[in-house]
Amino acid sequence: MKRPKAIVLRGTATNCDIETANSFRYTGAEPELVHINQLLAGEKKVLDYDLMAFPGGFSYGDDISAGKIYAVKMAKLAKDFERFIKDRRPVIGICNGFQILVKTGFLPENRGNAQVATLYTNDCGHFLAKWIKLKVNPKSPCIFTKGLPAEIELPMAHGEGKFIMEDKARLAALVKSELHALTYVENPNGSMLDIAGITNAAGTCFGLMPHPERNFFPWQNPDRPAARAAEAAGFQFFRNAVEYVR
Repeated sequence: MKRPKAIVLRGTATNCDIETANSFRYTGAEPELVHINQLLAGEKKVLDYDLMAFPGGFSYGDDISAGKIYAVKMAKLAKDFERFIKDRRPVIGICNGFQILVKTGFLPENRGNAQVATLYTNDCGHFLAKWIKLKVNPKSPCIFTKGLPAEIELPMAHGEGKFIMEDKARLAALVKSELHALTYVENPNGSMLDIAGITNAAGTCFGLMPHPERNFFPWQNPDRPAARAAEAAGFQFFRNAVEYVR
């Protein structure tokens, strides 16, 4: 069977691209690292791929706010990205990638792709890097989290991870629709309603602050009993997306 093609998008100071590409490779896809400037120059086309990932890092130095400059660059290619998402091709934004999806308006999903949320400075006021426990919402349509245990562990590494929506009605609608795919067991950054990751209604566009590509092999987990598990949580995230395309 032909391996699905995955585009892993890069920018200046993206630093989790290789790990994310390898996660797709190990789960049966054929990843390609593509810089946003290659898309802008017409050297590569988003719609030539089956899956898409916005990996973590500090794109453009997190200047203005995390993910904002990358989102501005993406605006010039908005129609292609919109088409990709409307076609229900899987998209994952991890950490800085989640920040990008929020600041492009692709998440939370809304008409016109307006930015209706943000990821703000952690309540503690500084960068946090540690392993955290997460609740998986079994009612969420998210294809990436299907079949995961009720509780998982992933590492987080961010300074601007506090999920905020000023419009309480929009936030209530998001939760009512079960689009909060992941929530923190113990909220590390002050996110509203403990939200760690959200999806669109189709379940194919997903953003989260923790890093599934960093808990891809069981031995990466510092908890030795968890390290004896047959499959790590991160592996399941990427496998779900690849199998969905197949």
